[in-house]
Amino acid sequence: MLIHWIWFATRTGMGDKMKCALLSHFEDPEEVYFAPELEFERFEELSAAAVESLMDKDLRGCEEILQQCQQKKIHILTFQDAAYPARLKNIPDPPMVLYYRGTVPAFDELPVIGVVGTRKASAYGLTTAKRMGYQIAACGGTVVSGMATGIDGVAMKGALTAGGTVVGVLGCGADIVYPLSNRALFRDVEAYGCILSEFAPGTQPAKWTFPKRNRIISGLSNGVLVVEAPEGSGALITANHGLEQGRDVFVVPGNIDQ
Repeated sequence: MLIHWIWFATRTGMGDKMKCALLSHFEDPEEVYFAPELEFERFEELSAAAVESLMDKDLRGCEEILQQCQQKKIHILTFQDAAYPARLKNIPDPPMVLYYRGTVPAFDELPVIGVVGTRKASAYGLTTAKRMGYQIAACGGTVVSGMATGIDGVAMKGALTAGGTVVGVLGCGADIVYPLSNRALFRDVEAYGCILSEFAPGTQPAKWTFPKRNRIISGLSNGVLVVEAPEGSGALITANHGLEQGRDVFVVPGNIDQ
């Protein structure tokens, strides 16, 4: 049942890699939910805190999440659904559940490029990001980005101008517009693609949520394009995820107009 997927996705004390290992043993999260504590002893990597979380059978919080999704018209895609992107499923730590607004594109049938970069972009970076987003979409590609100000948002606007499909991956709940200055972009992305998140509705953005979501941007993509990013930027975290996942990584050099 869907509520058991939400319960499983919200278990603490373990990462998504460990949850994948549990799913390889149990048929689905419902079977995990009803499993006795002794069943978890065979998983040596499970900490005491993780086992305690798995033995917590209270579904009230999950019911509230389902209710919020219904009220806010947020759809739920589980790891075992046919529409779950195969590329994302094959990364080491795929999210168990994706919450989304809009329409999920056929990720596995289309060329998908993650476009990332700094929020504090130069005029050159912004111009190049918009041009790249436009050209990717004009060639039939789908642009995936993080919906941030700067490079991310401008690349998505370029793709939308070309009539392309765009996907925004959030570091907060799919019901939260962040930053508020991108309100119009959120509406357009929902209308011409989808906004998705692994975080339940109502989850506020935090420092740890953005690095965590970056693996999804690269995981959905055939390749990742870094337009402009300083050392230590979250965009470089996404690029590193892409390399680890076997994706192509592209980088815009200095000023390509000179």
